[in-house]
Amino acid sequence: GSWYNSVDEHRQRVQKQLQQTPSLKSYLKTALETAYIDGRRLAIKEGKRAQFGVRIPNQEEYSQICPFSIEQILDEDFYG
Repeated sequence: GSWYNSVDEHRQRVQKQLQQTPSLKSYLKTALETAYIDGRRLAIKEGKRAQFGVRIPNQEEYSQICPFSIEQILDEDFYG
């Protein structure tokens, strides 16, 4: 599947968890910060292995902090 499907699936999982346990909302900022660090590391690693025929960003080009708001991340129509 496409990465869009993966984004959609994980958004749905987060939304479902937030509906089932509203108190989790208070942890979103911390969870996002932690997840972004891990995701950034994985994106850099994957980029080094990629053979797309397009320019792969240098490690320094990946933002140190998440450039998207929680609202954007949870917006089902937002893909950066």
